[in-house]
Amino acid sequence: MPLLAPQHKLVLRHLLSRGGTALPSELSIDIDLATEDVLNALDHLYRTDLVAPMPHTPGLGEGRWSLTSHGRQVGPSLAKGESIIAPNDESMDPAEGWGFPWRPVTKDPPIYARNLPRPKRQGRKALRQPRFALHVPNRPPKRRRWGLLALASLMTVTGAALLLMTIRQVDIKISGIEDGVALQPASIEGIQISFTVNGANARSANLLLDDFPVSGVQRYGNRIVWVVPPLTEGSHSLELVVQRRLYGQASSSLDFSVDGTPPLIGLPDVLEPVPMNEPVTIAGTSEPGATVVVGGVPIETRDGSFILELDGPPAGPVSVLAIDRAGNTSTFNMIIPIAYPRTQGVHVSAAAWAHDGLKNSVLDLIRAGKVTAVEISLKNESGVVGYQSNVPLAREIGASTGLFNLRFAIEELHALDVRVIGRIVAFRDPILAKYAWAHGNEDWVIQTSDGRPLSKYGGFTNFQNVNVQNYNLDIAREAAEAGIDDILWDYMRRPEGRLDNMFIPGVGLDDPSPIIVDFLSKSQTLLREHGVFQGVSVFGISATRGEAIAQDVAGMAHYVDYVAPMIYPSHWSRGEYGVAHPEAQPYDITRASLADFQRVLDGTNTALVPWLQDFSMRVPYGPAEVKAQIDAAASLGIYDWLIWDPTVTYTAEGIVAAPN
Repeated sequence: MPLLAPQHKLVLRHLLSRGGTALPSELSIDIDLATEDVLNALDHLYRTDLVAPMPHTPGLGEGRWSLTSHGRQVGPSLAKGESIIAPNDESMDPAEGWGFPWRPVTKDPPIYARNLPRPKRQGRKALRQPRFALHVPNRPPKRRRWGLLALASLMTVTGAALLLMTIRQVDIKISGIEDGVALQPASIEGIQISFTVNGANARSANLLLDDFPVSGVQRYGNRIVWVVPPLTEGSHSLELVVQRRLYGQASSSLDFSVDGTPPLIGLPDVLEPVPMNEPVTIAGTSEPGATVVVGGVPIETRDGSFILELDGPPAGPVSVLAIDRAGNTSTFNMIIPIAYPRTQGVHVSAAAWAHDGLKNSVLDLIRAGKVTAVEISLKNESGVVGYQSNVPLAREIGASTGLFNLRFAIEELHALDVRVIGRIVAFRDPILAKYAWAHGNEDWVIQTSDGRPLSKYGGFTNFQNVNVQNYNLDIAREAAEAGIDDILWDYMRRPEGRLDNMFIPGVGLDDPSPIIVDFLSKSQTLLREHGVFQGVSVFGISATRGEAIAQDVAGMAHYVDYVAPMIYPSHWSRGEYGVAHPEAQPYDITRASLADFQRVLDGTNTALVPWLQDFSMRVPYGPAEVKAQIDAAASLGIYDWLIWDPTVTYTAEGIVAAPN
């Protein structure tokens, strides 16, 4: 006789009370016991041949359970002491309900019949005579109803088929993970994957990962739970196999992958230079299935390749992002540089352009084919706006002098087929600094550590101040609308000296280089809308010591079309780059310093347009010295340059036109 736990007896007792058949949910309500515990008890009773599940169709509700014939015999005794079906006959055989064979007790005849004589048995073949007369009508036998017989047979066969199908069907539901999903290692580790089995005994189920048995599986009635441990990267297959009555095994599986590697993007960090104001085609590759976003624009990929068409080159770096199916990302900024046109130019101040003799000397260089561009100062080191400006602040502070008409100058030079570069000295601005200080706008001005205006250069404005920035941007916008070809920024830096010896409102002692770069980003967006090139003049030392004046050349290169280093030989100390006397050795110092700038700008495809010297300081400069600098640049493959002479009296013999 099997031993039953109290919980098993309780389930058996209530199953007996319901006539031997019930749903697990009904027993759960009667006993006030969880359904899973009821199922566990039924499973135990099933293995002791006391109960059995009744056939049912999966998906149409839960199946019923019923007592077996053995359970009906021994059930009341096994639930003894707790049975609700108490026997009324105290003379019941002690073995009844225990499954032992016994002979039924012969009952005594009733009292009223004890004294009656027993009837004598007659022969087996003797027929009892009927007590009443029987009349059998003389009717022909009815015909058999073959239709009803066929219908009954069909129903029997259909029922048997449905029963076999019900036994055959096994439903396995998987939750916690989707088929075909890709997850990062940290995302899949620790998640619970649950399998719910209907139509088969879940205790017979085996869980396989990549065809190998899985340990640590938790079982709750017809539900199996697996907590995912750390898995290796790659593709995986998870399968649950269960045993079916009469039909062998049934299984359900899913595939997933673990991926923690960022996707690859087949795009260069820097494209080849493209023409201004012309469409740009960006073609690349990515990991199949990854999503690619370029400049905030999602791109459709086919077999991992993609093409993006832009109406024109964007201002500044373009963000590139790739996201794979698992959520891994790769990102970088791609630079689309502008193809800067061949430029050999000379500097002309506003006063020189207004002077007929100096202006004509420049026009002679143009007619002789010596130069292809003219750089005119729009706002100079003194803060003077040389042309007739309509910028309100320029007129308010008295900076606009109206020495020449900018639009007329541009049209005149364009007629000679030369480009016009507008030079704006940005933050060295004595006029704006003095005006701002006088009107209480002290945060517009860079100060000494004790709070006085910095006297260097007659006044240096605060590049962090938005009003100072907008003033310079307004001048650049006015020149762009007048038809200027380039804006070349100068004094795009902080004053020389120690930061702790000056006070920059809103900046303090932090490195101001990012503020300078951010300004160039704003100005490039503005100028690109007008199809205007942007350049920046930097100190010759900025290639290696730019932090001393907040000139991050590599950072600036992301937002300008060309860098114009001022590498005048007279400005170098003796021994720089191993050159004993730089001012007397213009070829050597020019080549050495430009090579350093090429190294810094390598990989940006930003044009290099150096400033060369055509003025005398300690060493007289003539045609040989000017030509030596041009030759030094050409030896490095640099054929673009600008020549500086503050007096605008250029040495035409030394200016050698570069090859086309």
